[in-house]
Amino acid sequence: MLHTAWKGQLSFGLIEFPIKLHGAVEDKDIKLRTLHSVCYKPIHHVKRCEHCERDVASDELIKGYETSEGHFVTLSEHELDELKKRFSQSKTIDILHFVELEEIDSIYFDKSYYISANEFGGYEYSVLLEGLALSGKVGIAKVFLYSKQQLAIIRSYGDCLLLQTLHFHEELRHVQDVPHVDALPSLSTKDREAAVEIINKLSAPFEPKMHHNDYRDMLHELIQSKDAMTSFSQQQSEQDVTKLMQMLKLSIDQSNLKPRKPRKKAIQKKA
Repeated sequence: MLHTAWKGQLSFGLIEFPIKLHGAVEDKDIKLRTLHSVCYKPIHHVKRCEHCERDVASDELIKGYETSEGHFVTLSEHELDELKKRFSQSKTIDILHFVELEEIDSIYFDKSYYISANEFGGYEYSVLLEGLALSGKVGIAKVFLYSKQQLAIIRSYGDCLLLQTLHFHEELRHVQDVPHVDALPSLSTKDREAAVEIINKLSAPFEPKMHHNDYRDMLHELIQSKDAMTSFSQQQSEQDVTKLMQMLKLSIDQSNLKPRKPRKKAIQKKA
């Protein structure tokens, strides 16, 4: 069962029905902890104020925005909560309009969420799903997720509706800011044709299942190998301790046996 990330209403035209959002992508990265090399125990990051030269408790922390160097405008949790309420209280995702998917450059795409409907919205869900599939278009909407307003598209994906968040245009950096782009040499027609020929020869259908995260797989194998070696070493150590204890017990048992009386030496008479 997929975890519910958000629930509310989805609206397009005069149709509205209840939905839930579920994360479509699972983070498979291997999480490594930072340990103390002396005792191999996890290190906890401490919040410290360099000005006061002491550690700071959580109840002393506030939010602030640096408007100029060293000058901050502070914002209370109440002010932030009130602002968020203006957006989060609306539990309806309104589709603003529809566009061709090809109109949206892939640089805008961010995260993906499956959309599910409950028993009361199945018909409306199917209407939108099949309508999008037949038209080849996607819906443009805004949604407030995880304390952040995001632009999104809603499209058909197999037998399911899919919501994909988009970056706002102002969040994209300008291509002109990339170093040395304006100094690239121009190619001749022959060079362009050669480049296209090489690309065509190396082209193949995209098969996602054929590609794996090799680094993650090798890191996982390394961890398992080292864990097995540690377990084997511990097992050998435990066996050595057990063998030593058995030898000690045997020695104690033997020492508890009734000792023989030493023979008295014969006293030699003097001549």
